[in-house]
Amino acid sequence: MGDRSFIFIPRGILIVNTTSRWRHTSAALALGFTLCFAAPAQATVAVQLSRAELVAQSDLVVRATVVGVTSRWNEDHTQIISLTTLRVSETVKGAGVEPELVLRQLGGEVDGLVSRIAGNPVFSAGQEAVFFVRRGPGVVYLTGLAQAVFYVDPPIAGVAVVHRDLVGLTFAQLSSGAPMRLYEAPSEPAESLQHLRIDVRSLAGGAR
Repeated sequence: MGDRSFIFIPRGILIVNTTSRWRHTSAALALGFTLCFAAPAQATVAVQLSRAELVAQSDLVVRATVVGVTSRWNEDHTQIISLTTLRVSETVKGAGVEPELVLRQLGGEVDGLVSRIAGNPVFSAGQEAVFFVRRGPGVVYLTGLAQAVFYVDPPIAGVAVVHRDLVGLTFAQLSSGAPMRLYEAPSEPAESLQHLRIDVRSLAGGAR
């Protein structure tokens, strides 16, 4: 998912395209939000993805460590972007993965100007996580903002655990014939890295 997959509307809301159904309705939703939804200043509205959907929509799922982050203007100087170098230590889904990947995201800081999107992770060197990403020309993109990152925590009783940080995301539920429902991202318990690994591989195998 590249930069132009995002649709911006007033009041700090960002709608994220993740499925063909969502793409067909995003323009109408943007108008609806503009007219009737009083959003908090730091809100990002996105479609919640199940783990099966995350796996299916991701070209790669990798465990990697952040090497460094740089920010710059995009090609037409309209948006600040961040480029995060990831050193891959394990491939959970995918093939032919390079030892290092460059993750491209909207937002960052250039010459004192700061651009941030709520629910879009900000990384720092040394962080380790499992990343669900889609390939682009020379870069990769997060499949679903903060939904696509499982941070690796210090082991508990010798067991490596992971967690997600969904702060800043509000989810939209779309049902045929029913009003759209908004709800805050739920808190999630940590799980073992091994459980995540097995789950992703099982879902990826089932998709083939």
